[in-house]
Amino acid sequence: MMHALLLSFAILSAQSIGGIEHQEPLVVSSHLRGGDTAGNVFFLPSAHGVVAVGAAHSFDRTQLAESVEISFRTAPEGPVLARSRRYFAAPGRAYHAPGGTLRDDYLVFSLTAPPPVGVHVLEAAAGLPTRGDRIRILGVGETDPILGTVANGDSERIEIDLDGLPDLRGWGGAPVLEAETDRVVGLLQAAWPVGGGWRVGVGPIRGVLDAIAQPYERGLGRLFSTVAPEASAANSPLARRREATGSAHGDQAPERTRAEVLAAARTLEQEAAKAPAPPSVVIEHPPPGSTVGDSGVAFVAGHAAVGSRGRNSFDLVIAIDVSGSTAYPTGSDVDGDGRVGRPRPERDGLSSDPGDSILAAEAAAATRLLAGLDPRRTRVGLIVFGGDVSVSPGLGRGVVHVERAALTVEPLTADVARIERALAELVVPGVAEGTHIAAGVDHAVLELLGLPGSLSRSDPESQKVVLFFTDGQPTLPVPDSEAANVRAVLDAAGRARRTGVQIYSFAIGPEALAGPISTVEMAAITDGRFTPVRDPGRLTRFVDTLQLARIEEVEVRNETTGRSAHLVTLHADGSWEALVPLAEGENRLSVRAHAQNGDETLAERMILHARSAEEPPIPAELVTRRGELLRGRLENLAWERAQRIRKELVVEIERERAAAVERSAEMRKRLEIEVEPRAGDARSPSE
Repeated sequence: MMHALLLSFAILSAQSIGGIEHQEPLVVSSHLRGGDTAGNVFFLPSAHGVVAVGAAHSFDRTQLAESVEISFRTAPEGPVLARSRRYFAAPGRAYHAPGGTLRDDYLVFSLTAPPPVGVHVLEAAAGLPTRGDRIRILGVGETDPILGTVANGDSERIEIDLDGLPDLRGWGGAPVLEAETDRVVGLLQAAWPVGGGWRVGVGPIRGVLDAIAQPYERGLGRLFSTVAPEASAANSPLARRREATGSAHGDQAPERTRAEVLAAARTLEQEAAKAPAPPSVVIEHPPPGSTVGDSGVAFVAGHAAVGSRGRNSFDLVIAIDVSGSTAYPTGSDVDGDGRVGRPRPERDGLSSDPGDSILAAEAAAATRLLAGLDPRRTRVGLIVFGGDVSVSPGLGRGVVHVERAALTVEPLTADVARIERALAELVVPGVAEGTHIAAGVDHAVLELLGLPGSLSRSDPESQKVVLFFTDGQPTLPVPDSEAANVRAVLDAAGRARRTGVQIYSFAIGPEALAGPISTVEMAAITDGRFTPVRDPGRLTRFVDTLQLARIEEVEVRNETTGRSAHLVTLHADGSWEALVPLAEGENRLSVRAHAQNGDETLAERMILHARSAEEPPIPAELVTRRGELLRGRLENLAWERAQRIRKELVVEIERERAAAVERSAEMRKRLEIEVEPRAGDARSPSE
């Protein structure tokens, strides 16, 4: 059997079809969040609007899940013609994958509003071409199409002999057209030499049409992350860590990470210092002009945020402390198994139930946070920090080496299930000897910026946040030097601030709160937020108070009736949902977002209530949230109690926060440490 060549992506800016010159692009390239290029696509009609079609083998679906969104352009720096966050229909598979065929090698993308601008929409052929039919394949740039003749074909594959010996690099997934009708018969997939020329394998368009006829969620599609593949040997974090760092453990020296972040800070400092934009609020569901049927209650959802340059997407790295003390018990039944872990004297006080350890509480709190994040707007990554120390002979005390100070468990992704699995696996790790907080900060920034040694693809348009958990004080990079280790943390926070990264720190337990200068100041320096948690067993509750989007409250009203929403839920990334009672006929809904700084903003939407109408389809990722609101309405007292507990927690946190800030100031004086200047200070930040 002859070896088939995979064909990578192509770009077409202007193309002649049927003798008519089309200025609109017929084939465009796909660009991941952060700028990396993926496969090429062309456009077809569907009953729910225009869709984009590409070859499955040209896209890494794990990368799509990590990217959240792709844009379609004629050139890397060209204007965006369309965007996609969802598969319109069930993804096919690469023809060379186990069980794959040319016919099934496709992906169909639904396009976000507004519809694509300035692209040419092709039409599919009614049937298969026959032997001897002439075809044309749309090519790269402004070159003429490649011509050929059908050699044979059936419902699974079409084979075509090409005229001459064209260079086929960059043609994978290109549309193959009937020469006479200019209708698409399939996607170009592979090529191999035959008799001194090229024969190409084409996936029949019928596979794509069958998929389009069975769309996800009545044409809404499903997010890339919700149908993401399992990590494989080729794309697993461990393999990628080893490749990125050159280390067997997948970590790199903290000094190298520090240098990468410092270099980025020098480049990004001016951009990061820009003033925040006013708050924004967006109503995403229901669409404008929607009609709500018998229920008489509208499920309304959207997002609000206060961000630099009006950004409303987030990249969040969760940093988990895995130092030795995190294996101690919390004194609470964190895992809900009915048993409370106790100290085991024979094992240095470690928890008898690892599921009730401080580390388990960190993982549980992070998992709880994930449930409220919107995967359409928020990517999450996971790192751990600690540090194993060894000393080699040298002058004085010798040379200190720190290994596994910090490493990436999962890169930034919208595939929340991957992060949840990774957090579950952290509960019983091999804990580290030390606590290198500075390395944890630098490594989180490394991932957010996509710097060398990271596994993530950075998005220059996102708000970048670190959620930092620790139960102790820094013991590294200089053993037995409290002042040096604190200075290292404050310097790392200064670098983070200069790159526009905010840190939300959680100091967990008595030890962390006894010496809170690192956690207090890393948040203050980066304009983040510090949260003291005296009882580690209550950490999951304290996470509920987190508000990354800087939104204090969202009010939703039906201005037509004067009635407020039954329930409104606001999440950490500014996403929100509400249930709004409607009157017959037109209803004007208003959504008012109140920022923590006192600013507010308003959005409105008109919807219609008609008893006989069908409810507008709800995106799959919002169905669970709607169900939770409905349950909350039925259990309104329980919902009100949860809101009251949250307010009480905020008061408790503020009291502990004030005490921790005082202790931090006392530590600064004792250690003779000058704190990193805040934004607006005249002094230059430390390097």
